[in-house]
This record gives sequence, C-alpha cells and structure tokens, in this order.
Amino acid sequence: MRSVLRTSIVTAALAGALLAPAATALAATAPQSATAVTAAVSANDRYAGEPVYVGNGMVAVLRNETEGPEAWIRYVGDQWKPGDDYMVHVVALVSRQQTTAEAHGASFELTKAQTASPVLVVTTKGVAKSYPLPKGKTGQVCSAEKTQIIGGGMNAKLSMSPDGPRAEIWAAGEDTAFRILDRGFPALPESAGIIARIVNPSGAAPGFEWKTQGGDTPLGRTSFPALPKGCKPNYKVTEEKATDKPAPKPQPTAAASAKPASATTAADVKPQTGAQTVVVPQGGVAAGAEIAAEDTDNTVTLAAGGGLIAILAGLGAAWTARNRTARNRG
Repeated sequence: MRSVLRTSIVTAALAGALLAPAATALAATAPQSATAVTAAVSANDRYAGEPVYVGNGMVAVLRNETEGPEAWIRYVGDQWKPGDDYMVHVVALVSRQQTTAEAHGASFELTKAQTASPVLVVTTKGVAKSYPLPKGKTGQVCSAEKTQIIGGGMNAKLSMSPDGPRAEIWAAGEDTAFRILDRGFPALPESAGIIARIVNPSGAAPGFEWKTQGGDTPLGRTSFPALPKGCKPNYKVTEEKATDKPAPKPQPTAAASAKPASATTAADVKPQTGAQTVVVPQGGVAAGAEIAAEDTDNTVTLAAGGGLIAILAGLGAAWTARNRTARNRG
C-alpha cells in the first residue's frame, strides 16, 4: 500500500513539473493571441460586405459605409458558392476615388458613385451586368487616404474620415492587413515587434509614427490626409499635450544679471583725474601718516643722540686740557 502511495506521489510531481512550462507558455501567449484575434475581427469588419459572384473566378464584395461605396474584387476560384469564405486575394478595387478597374479579363466600373444608390457594372466579353451596392449617403466624399512606405516590406494605408484617422498596416504579398489602427486602438503592442502608432488620434491634425527596423534607425513620421473641405468629424476634437517638447529656457532674473564684484573689468574702472583725499578714521591715523610719523621720530631721536655724543666729547676734551694746565703750574 505504501509502495503504491509513493508511486502516486512521484507520478503527480513529475506530471506537475512537465505541465508547468506548458501552462506558463500558454499564459504568456494568451494576451498576444487575444490581440491577434481582435485585429483579425477589426480587419474583417473593415472589408466585410455583400459578396456576389461576377464570373471568371471572382467575387465583388460590395460595401457602402463611412468610407463611401466600395467594391473589392477578390479571386475565389470557379468552385466558389454563396456562404464560402471570400476574404482572399484582392485583384481590384473601385470606389469614389477610383471608379474603374480591370482584372482577369473583366472590367469594373462604379456608376452613380456620388449618389445614395451606386451601382457596380461588370463587363466580360462585351456583356455588362449590374450589381447595386447597399444604399448610402449622397453628396460629398468625406474621406481621404494616402499610402506610406514604412520599410521592412510593409506599407501603411492612412485614411481620414468623419470617424477619425485609420492606419492599415500591410505586409508585401499579403491579401489582408497585418494590423489596423484607429482611435480606439491607436498603437501596436510591444509584442508586435515593430512600432506603429497614431499620434493625437482625436486631434484636428493626427500623425503617424513608425519604426520597422532595429539599430539606430530613427522614427518615421508623417501626417494623415486632411478631411475634405466641408466635412466634419463626428466626435469631439481633443488635442493631446506633447511630451517630447524641450522645456523653455529660464529667463534671467535681476539677481542673475547683476555683475559680481570679482567680474569687474578694466573698462569698469574710471581713472582718477583729481587729487586724492585720504580719509582718516575717527580716533586713529591713516596708515601712511602713521609710517611717516614713525620715520620722523626715528630721525629726531638719532639727531638728538648724535648731538649729545658731540657735547660729551667736547666736555671730555676740555676737562683733559684743564688737568694738563694744572699739573704744569704745580
């Protein structure tokens, strides 16, 4: 019984040790998988529409959303039937900006593009067929777009509409966007391996930054196209505060502008043109006067001493002469 119990405990420990790395790996990859799924759903939402088979192995995905009427022509093969996947290889696109295209022996034209009821006309071997698009809004086209090469075999399709800026990251040779950025999801996560982000996504003039190569490669920057005149965003425009601007230089103060005493130059010193006056402090004498007085006293003392010596010498001589005269008389 004890042997069986020990065997069970050892087996459980081994299983835990073997399964722990796998559980850790799954936990680490879970956020990235969720991001990928979210991006895929966003991509499908952007390009989803009403697919109709137009012949020669192609379907036209008909859309009429905030971007305006669009017909994405995709090659699906001759065996395609309604209900099958249509998010495959794009061969052409017609829209209000580009109303005609050709692919696989057929021509495509978006007619009545400026109305609420645009129609796709597909002509094959001289035979034309019409496919109405979903009804939309009439009037002005309130969207603009441009393509920016960002390196690493990728480009970004930047568009501006009343819904705000939108950046589609495309890899060369791919049929769907690698990632889609907008006001709700303005930047790629670090796990993406590249930098791509919308700067000031809710501002009046949003920008786009990217870096797809390592090393000292600087960030690339460009602006989104402006909304056409007369078009307005359908959200509140709020400007984000810039964090990369240098701090303003401090203004010099009165104390800082004052010259220190040690900084006085020769030009600041004015030459004396008149007689100098020595001010003697009360209760004392000036240093120069004190030295002069001391020198005078020394000179007088020496002179008095010399005179005394001369008088004594004269008295001595007279005394000696007087003694000699007295001896001669006696």
